[in-house]
Order: sequence, then structure tokens, then C-alpha cells
Amino acid sequence: MMEEPAGAVRTGVHADRGWAGVVLAGGQSSRMGQDKALLPFEGKPLLAHAIDVLRPHTDEVIVIGDPVKYDQFGILTLADDMPGSGPLGGVLTAIRYAWYDRLIVLGCDMPRITAQLLLHLKASYQEGDHAVVPQCDGHLQPLAAIYGRGCRTVFADQLSKGDRSMAAAIERVRTRYIQVCPGEESWPEDLFRNINTPYDL
Repeated sequence: MMEEPAGAVRTGVHADRGWAGVVLAGGQSSRMGQDKALLPFEGKPLLAHAIDVLRPHTDEVIVIGDPVKYDQFGILTLADDMPGSGPLGGVLTAIRYAWYDRLIVLGCDMPRITAQLLLHLKASYQEGDHAVVPQCDGHLQPLAAIYGRGCRTVFADQLSKGDRSMAAAIERVRTRYIQVCPGEESWPEDLFRNINTPYDL
């Protein structure tokens, strides 16, 4: 699918089939001291890593973040509808504007996410699921997960009450938890590695 210009405004038209890839790039990056989405990691910005891993496995890719800052990537970039509401607000914004009902959502700070994980998420999804979330012995990875449009009402309700907890929101919808433990089976040790401070580079 041809990407729209960064900052484009979307209508409410949606498609049942297909997949949207979503990168959340709207965080404060307070521990990093600068915009970590633009920070170079192994030769390219962290945001580019997320875009590149999503592209082959989705029908569109959108970024939730500042359209001015991320225009250079040539990807449709949408400002968060609810600035300051954390990842839950970013996911809700993506659900509102993505063409497709099923979204693979990645945080921009996990450059070791693999195509293998995305394929596993998609294969695990079943009709009726609202979300598919990796976990390892109860430790969740909500920013490397699938969310469907069925989450929208619940997520909006939770944010309206001032609760930004991803874990709480996931518990309120039909979520399929899949066991993915880095370092076990064929999963890389650093699969869910987060880049939060300069020392993580």
C-alpha cells in the first residue's frame, strides 16, 4: 500500500482484513535525555528499526508521534489524540485511525524485535481475540503485541477515568497471552531489550 504523507488526516474508513503496523514514538524519553526514536542504533535510528521489521508483515505502517519530527521517514505519522496518556493513549489513537482492524503495535525502543515474533503473533491470533500479548511467566510485553478494534471502547473508558495502565486495560478485553521467553526455545536473549538510557546503547 502506498504510504500517505506524514501528518495526513484520516477519515473513519476501516477494512476488516489485513494488518496495520504501528510504531509508538510519542514518549517523553526522559531517561534518555533526547528523543530516543531518532537515536542511532547500529547504523540507523531506533524508529527505522521498528518500521523496517513491520513493513514486510503488514499492509500499512503508521507512526504515532510528532509529524514534524518524523516526516523524514516518509511514513504516515499521526499526532497522539491524548498527549500525556502514555502508550495506552497511543494505542487508542492508532486503533481510531488505522485502515485495518488488526494492529501489530511496537514501541520504538525495542530494536531486537524479530520477524519471527511478528509471525508468531499473527499465527496466534484467532477470530474473537481483542489482543494477543507475549508474556514470560506472567511478565507482559504489551508494546510488542496485537490489538484489535474491539479494544477501543474499553481503552477509551479506562483513559476517561485517568487510568493509563496497559496491564489493566489488557485484562479488561479478550486477550490471548502467548508464552515467549527470551533465551528459551528459538527466541533471542535480547528479543525484548529496551533502549531507555544512553547506557543501553
